[in-house]
Amino acid sequence: MLSPNLVNALDMAAANGILDCDGAAFITGTQPRYMGSPQFALPQANLQQPLKDEMIYKNPTNKQSANPLWKKVLFGALVVGLGIFGLAKLKNIPSVKDGFNKIKTFDTSKIKNSWNSFCQFFKDGFEKIFRKKSPPAP
Repeated sequence: MLSPNLVNALDMAAANGILDCDGAAFITGTQPRYMGSPQFALPQANLQQPLKDEMIYKNPTNKQSANPLWKKVLFGALVVGLGIFGLAKLKNIPSVKDGFNKIKTFDTSKIKNSWNSFCQFFKDGFEKIFRKKSPPAP
């Protein structure tokens, strides 16, 4: 009789694909507990294989889609219409040069002031918490 630790180790080895059979049954010469052991008798499989390949493309000459012409024309008109609409909207966008001028004239003083006030808030809080208390006057 094998120790339970060895049986568990062999079963884990089989579960993880290291062994491909029931190792404990093979070592002890007993009836295998699950399929995959060399001692396990496999039933004869009677598979009904097809006589011809069913995945062959049936109509090799007609490889185009079966969409009618009116659908293709309607889709083409839709694409052209959307293209014209997009170009008309692009003309209304201000030029890049105007964008650079807006960036150059942007007032950064508000950002600097808000950053300074943010830093000052934490400095004041730190001083309030960790300030050394002066000894009382004698």
